[in-house]
Amino acid sequence: MDLNQKDATGDLQPKLESIKEEVSVFAETAKAKLGEVAEPIKEKAAEVAEKQKDAGAEQIKIAAKAVHGAASQLESEMPQIAGYIHEAGQRLERAAEDLRQGNVDELMSKFGDYARNQPAMVFGGAMLAGFALTRFVKSAAHQARPNDGKAPSARSWNPSGYPAQGGNA
Repeated sequence: MDLNQKDATGDLQPKLESIKEEVSVFAETAKAKLGEVAEPIKEKAAEVAEKQKDAGAEQIKIAAKAVHGAASQLESEMPQIAGYIHEAGQRLERAAEDLRQGNVDELMSKFGDYARNQPAMVFGGAMLAGFALTRFVKSAAHQARPNDGKAPSARSWNPSGYPAQGGNA
């Protein structure tokens, strides 16, 4: 029986090698096809990211102008505070210019470094952004409700965004 087992194992070895080779060729072909499909997607994502980066830089520039405007209004009454606010505006302008001039990969790398060095700041910024987004969505949903041109009643509207509880309103 040992002789038969040896023959059976000997017959399997070439078949296993053949199967391994076929799987390897299939994997290489699949990898090449995936690369062909993924490349246009990657290019489109980079193009969209570049446009969003430019739009973000423009928004920061607009915010900087608003900050400078607020500082200008404070100059006569509180010149020292107005100076600090102007400095903040200048920092925003520099950030907008850096954003506009940098490429997406560099920006992601810088953000990753900043997140590793200042995780609390990134977490806090994410919390603030989430809060702002929530408020924006609630406001947009409230504005989208039809009210037939009438002012909202106390029963139908509550500044908290939740239905009024009880009461005779």
